Amino acid sequence: MQPTVVRVDPERLELLRERILSEGKATTVRPASGYEAFRFRYQDEHIVAYRSGKIVSSGPRSAAVVAQAVRGLAMQDADPGIVIGSDEAGKGEWLGPLVVAAVALTPEQSAHLQAIGVMDSKEVPLSKIPHLARDILETCIAHQTVLIPPATFNERLTEMRAEGKNLNDLLAWAHARAISDLISSLPKSQFEGLRVVIDEFARGKTQSRLRRVVDLKRVTVVQKPHAEDVIAVAAASIVAREAREAWIDRAGARLGIDLRELTVTDVSRRKDCSSLAKAEYVSKMTE
Repeated sequence: MQPTVVRVDPERLELLRERILSEGKATTVRPASGYEAFRFRYQDEHIVAYRSGKIVSSGPRSAAVVAQAVRGLAMQDADPGIVIGSDEAGKGEWLGPLVVAAVALTPEQSAHLQAIGVMDSKEVPLSKIPHLARDILETCIAHQTVLIPPATFNERLTEMRAEGKNLNDLLAWAHARAISDLISSLPKSQFEGLRVVIDEFARGKTQSRLRRVVDLKRVTVVQKPHAEDVIAVAAASIVAREAREAWIDRAGARLGIDLRELTVTDVSRRKDCSSLAKAEYVSKMTE
């Protein structure tokens, strides 16, 4: 079995340690390095907590006790109300689409997803993304995805450049679309305390786009750095990444090649380059 990895706020590690110890079967072991906050033996398995907030469990029993402790700690810290997280995948990659996903979670759903290893998709191995994405979609209240294929991305970015706009304008439109479509799917009874959390970028453009499609008097919008620390945003990042990777898989299968094995130079020489890659990125990288 592969180790199970979850993440908590580093400032909550001591409380997590106490919760695991209170279960009664964990034995303290000396940390192996200064990077470790604590280490336990749990029956014939190990639990290692790193000062970064990552918790690694070596087997199913230790993973279960960590999950229980993380879930309890998350519920203790939770604010009431539904949180909608929105995040993107493919913004900085030349291959494949730009994808924005929005995911709505209750506090209980957020706690469950954190306990099973949902965190910023950049910290999750690609092999685990499909499984976590499936868990998220089965758990959440609602979700929406906006996928902009390379050909459409290239057209829209060219149009925006001509209007004096940039990538952030396109990104703000995609976030606003995903969020507004998700909110439209929620019953009004779930609007009490509804919050939307997005990573910090082009605050004015994002607020302007959202204002056109969402009644901001009924919704609290939070933009902040490291928004992926909020589980709803982390969940959205995983859903968006899975949608991007699935698109690349389908496109490669249609062409009979593994697109990930191609270099940017290889793709730049293909007649269908603009349907596979972001043209502006490819041009800059092959100058």
